[in-house]
Amino acid sequence: MKNLLTIILILFSQIINAQTNSATVLYKISLNSDSFENFSDELAKEMIKQSDSVYAMLNFNSTASNYYVDLKSSKLHGSPNLTRIFGGGDGYFYFNQENKEMLHENLVLDYPVVISKKPIDWIIIDEETKLINGYLCKKAIRKRSEINDAGLAKKSELIAWFCPEIPFSFGPERFEGLPGLVIECNNNIVKFELEKITWHEVELVINKPSRGKIISEEEFRIRAGKL
Repeated sequence: MKNLLTIILILFSQIINAQTNSATVLYKISLNSDSFENFSDELAKEMIKQSDSVYAMLNFNSTASNYYVDLKSSKLHGSPNLTRIFGGGDGYFYFNQENKEMLHENLVLDYPVVISKKPIDWIIIDEETKLINGYLCKKAIRKRSEINDAGLAKKSELIAWFCPEIPFSFGPERFEGLPGLVIECNNNIVKFELEKITWHEVELVINKPSRGKIISEEEFRIRAGKL
């Protein structure tokens, strides 16, 4: 009996030691159709109808993460997919949980631009919890008026459900900086839902965006306004 217990403990120890702090998270992104219920334009209605759910990948190690919409696993039609656009588009999102650096790499008129973004100032509601796919999550919100990339003021509400038991400050798109992995979140237009977490035995390499010059959000808005 002692020998059997010893073997079990050794195998369990080997499994724990083999697992690194690196993982790949698959998110499903769906359009919140209620956000467009007042649209009367037929072309807009058709775009909404054609905007199927898409999938996105979040890769992280003990320090940083990257996020992008996974075109290979997403069903896309010929018309613009609003789910894809508001779920991250063609962008590459990078976050470093140690120095709180948040970067968004994208193409503007085929020119690569890396935008330095400010981390979100979250409000954590400890008394609100929810069990999602077996993960006990806490709620966090960000509710305020903000200036979008076009320089226009708009009301913005973000809701995130994160799991403190997975102690990494990562999540999809701009849902970063919380004391636990984001399991589910939404920004009024689209909803992100965790589908699968795959832990890796080898530490993942997370590359910082390097295709363009890093500029601030303010500088990007000035440039965008001149286009």
